[in-house]
Amino acid sequence: MENTTSQILSSKVDNVLSAYPVEPYQVALGHAAVKGLLLDYVECKLKQAMPSLNSPGQWQRLPHYLQQLVDLELRLDSYIYWGIEYIIQNKFDLLLSTEKPEEPSWSVQDMTQACMPAHWFG
Repeated sequence: MENTTSQILSSKVDNVLSAYPVEPYQVALGHAAVKGLLLDYVECKLKQAMPSLNSPGQWQRLPHYLQQLVDLELRLDSYIYWGIEYIIQNKFDLLLSTEKPEEPSWSVQDMTQACMPAHWFG
């Protein structure tokens, strides 16, 4: 059985996150709503980097593209790292202010504007 695109992205985020210290990174990103926002950010950045992914049929082919395109794999890793750093550096106080944040009070657009642009890779 093939993994779905969302499973691939979630697994990739989990792999990257496992290299970070438990506190504050894994604790902060352990909240489903925060991780969901990170995944939405990564999806948004991938679709900006490769506009053909905006088509639903092509988006489902992302696992195939990741196996074929080293550049896309590197971009995915970078977007995950940038998203994690954005959350920890800019929103950590909000995460600490409640025991269980239900919904983040920031958006993918906030993250996209703050993080490095997709054309950084050249």
